[in-house]
Amino acid sequence: MNTKKWKISLIIAATTAFLCSLQIPITAQIPRTPKTNTQLTAAQNLQSAGLYRQACNSLLPVLELTNFNCQTLIDNQLSPTEKATLEKLPNTEISASGLRTLGDVLRVTGALKTSEIMLNRSLAIAQNLQLKQAVSAAYLSLGNLQRAIAKRQEDIRKNAKLNYAQALKFYERAIALSAQTEQLQAKLNKLSLLVETQPDSDIGNLWQEIKPTVDNLPPTTESIYARIDFAESLICLKVQTRDLDIDKILLPLPPAVKHCTFPTKTKTAANPELIYIAKLLASAAKDATKLGNLQAESYAKGSLGELYEITGQLSDAKQLTTEALGIAQSIQAADIGYRWQWQLGRLTVKSKGETKSAIAAYQTSVQTLQSLRKDLIAVNPDVQFSFRDNAEPVYRELVDLLVTTEGNSQPNQANLEQAIQQIDALQLAEIENFLRCNLSPTIAINKIPDKQAALIYPIILEDKIAIIFQVPGKPLTYRETRVPRKTVETTLQQLRNNLSERGYNLEVIADAKKVYQWLIEPLKPELDKNPQIETLVFVQDGDLRNIPMAVLYDEKSDKYLVEDKYAIAISPQLTLFAPQPLQQKLKVFVGGIGQPQNIDGKNFEVIQKIKEELEGISKKIPASQPLLEANFTKTNIQNQLQTGNFSAVHLKTHGEFSSDPDETYIVAYQKRLKGQDIASLIETGTQERSTNIELLVLSACQTASGDNRAVLGLAGIAVRAGARSTLSTLWEARDAPNTELMVQFYEELSKPGMTRAKALHLAQKSLFERHQAANIWATYILVGNWL
Repeated sequence: MNTKKWKISLIIAATTAFLCSLQIPITAQIPRTPKTNTQLTAAQNLQSAGLYRQACNSLLPVLELTNFNCQTLIDNQLSPTEKATLEKLPNTEISASGLRTLGDVLRVTGALKTSEIMLNRSLAIAQNLQLKQAVSAAYLSLGNLQRAIAKRQEDIRKNAKLNYAQALKFYERAIALSAQTEQLQAKLNKLSLLVETQPDSDIGNLWQEIKPTVDNLPPTTESIYARIDFAESLICLKVQTRDLDIDKILLPLPPAVKHCTFPTKTKTAANPELIYIAKLLASAAKDATKLGNLQAESYAKGSLGELYEITGQLSDAKQLTTEALGIAQSIQAADIGYRWQWQLGRLTVKSKGETKSAIAAYQTSVQTLQSLRKDLIAVNPDVQFSFRDNAEPVYRELVDLLVTTEGNSQPNQANLEQAIQQIDALQLAEIENFLRCNLSPTIAINKIPDKQAALIYPIILEDKIAIIFQVPGKPLTYRETRVPRKTVETTLQQLRNNLSERGYNLEVIADAKKVYQWLIEPLKPELDKNPQIETLVFVQDGDLRNIPMAVLYDEKSDKYLVEDKYAIAISPQLTLFAPQPLQQKLKVFVGGIGQPQNIDGKNFEVIQKIKEELEGISKKIPASQPLLEANFTKTNIQNQLQTGNFSAVHLKTHGEFSSDPDETYIVAYQKRLKGQDIASLIETGTQERSTNIELLVLSACQTASGDNRAVLGLAGIAVRAGARSTLSTLWEARDAPNTELMVQFYEELSKPGMTRAKALHLAQKSLFERHQAANIWATYILVGNWL
């Protein structure tokens, strides 16, 4: 078994920061020639160090794919010529092994499409050569790939059952074909998958099959990680069966409990004893000490510390965690160290230690995480999103500590400012992940020039919504609404679903009332004290990003928020979008496509009102000659932008925005332009000018349903394009009302002293007066600069 592969898997598992949902993906060893063994081992060493591009680059010469580009592969792109080259690779053991390794590297970087191509080709070659062990290894890698695909599907709330079922089939094929050592690896992966997705299945026999093999493993690095992997699956199973009383586990919950808790109790005959799980981890730690493997020792001791945290043995848990952290720091293993820093913070809270000490532990963990994330910026954003998902609890738990006080006293200003900084850091990470680059804040939060705008930070925590409120020139104010996170998420998801469907206005109002009571009602006294406030700027969090704040409903006045005096804007990351008034009169580039098309098997329906909308805009504000239908191509758009001195871009076409760059696009003539294409078009088309694009309007587009990061993807495009603000829709807008709103928006915006947020507010109020259904008027959001 390949030691480096286990180390790679450890880094992945540690970085994802929880025990349950990403078990250590294990790979099998295949006999190789000496030359290939050396080159592939070098590539694996690079992979284990997190140097994925370098690992990819070192593999291409092994496979004689010197014309391939690793960045292109990581971007999930493979030309027809390159696909043909892969098909022509010789049927050799080197090809089978090298392609499988390359596929594993690409999977780790999030390039799941190109990973699948490499792994399928590896499998085909191994089958042609009748290399039983190589076929088994390919199936094992394909199983890991399907799990990664399923995880991505779940992240945007899509059905992942088929992918999980396929992963299970691949693991079972790997088990059937492999020798005893490799069979253990496949069985461990199958067990972790079943525990994660189908705990009600009959897994009692499987864990009993694995147990004697693991118990009799000799003390090697491979056996250490096998024991840790096995223990993690069994901990998860104990949580799911409620054999551990979850209600008695002190908050904040450890990752294993948080990620392994299902809504209902799991029924299975499998019932491993806690003492056995503890012995597995203790044995792993002991063997790691004997072998001098400090990384494995840290991981084993820290995992045992988490088990003791779950069982309430806080003193033992703290001792083990402290030892694990010391070891991790001694070898500069930050990817493991942040977990133990986080664990120490939780243990300090639970043992009634000083809040300052707990905050300090959390702050250290966050600092380590931020350093790690910057190291991952060059990697595919899907990896970073996964990283964010599993690191996010550290930030939220730190925020909870910062805003929690005794009695009804207000948190101090320093703590409130730091709470904002932590949530801002998460938001900034999202946008950087989408763009794959580091960004610098353009303005300090207390330097915002608009004295008539109030800033509202609603932060969803485990048992409450924390609300930080700022009026220019005044101290930060804190309010909170006690409501369980699950209740908040369920309500918001239900509200979003009903908003996007026709005929659900009563249901929309019912849920919109709840959200108003959670977010706006606690702030009413402050708003009433500050009548100068004209704009509410929300820095949204989680599922709140999917809700247009204008739809919140005040039960007392029987009115939507849109009917109030406040203009509304969304700023995903306040310090990034420097709010500045319009510097000049707008000149708008307008274009789009309304004819029906079928692109890559997807149908796009006709947009009837395209000419009416674009011509209507031209009557209200200086605009280009509309670029329409067959002329609406990437090249023509870029040429128009380069030749005209435009300060705004208005595109009326189908499109969808998602946290996945590959699923973010607008429709041009016979082609989908992906998010990066859109941004690059605008950026290169205006790069000769000294002024930014003030406004990007994407009419007839929508955000991906269920994806609470989609708005951040939209913001990412705006940042990349250099656009100060973006106006778009959360769900598909009806054509005729959409045209009405867009034309009036520009009419309002052309008036002296008008802000973007106010122009949208007035246009929405006018649309509301003609169309009462929230499905029609509420879909619009202004992201970024509201002035």
